[in-house]
Amino acid sequence: MKKTKNLSPQVLIIGSGNMCEDDCRIHENWITKYNIFNKVRFDSAIKKGQKCDLIFFDPVDHSGTRTVYECHINNKFVSMPLNIFNDLGIYIWNNYFRPETQDTLIHLFLSQTDPGLGIILPQDNIDNGMSYRQVNPIRRIYSIRCNSIHSVNNNDLFGTDILGYSL
Repeated sequence: MKKTKNLSPQVLIIGSGNMCEDDCRIHENWITKYNIFNKVRFDSAIKKGQKCDLIFFDPVDHSGTRTVYECHINNKFVSMPLNIFNDLGIYIWNNYFRPETQDTLIHLFLSQTDPGLGIILPQDNIDNGMSYRQVNPIRRIYSIRCNSIHSVNNNDLFGTDILGYSL
């Protein structure tokens, strides 16, 4: 059987905090700050006559603790590039790391095709209470960057087939 290629653009899906708590979807604050940071960087580069891409994450769906973002580069929706995925993970780690827990409140950070209304993921099942969560996804990106591991491995951050690419 021939394996078909998934042509749907990859989106970023982030989950953080706990339902009905002050920290529910706290990641949205950091994505907003990341967008502002990139706009300032872009404007500064343009003023200096340097080439720079404008990167912007547009929230397109919110449900429970999860948010789906489209990645726009120079005002064009594109599949999530691995380098931007990693850059955002490092940005969140560097700005949202909590010393008391040695981690962040991010429990879901992945790139895959848009799961649609309600953000029901293929990974959601009865065993995980229909709420798939990763183990320290931001820490894992940080560890890969710090250890200079450049190998490509399938995992649950930047997946394959229905999930997109590999990290």
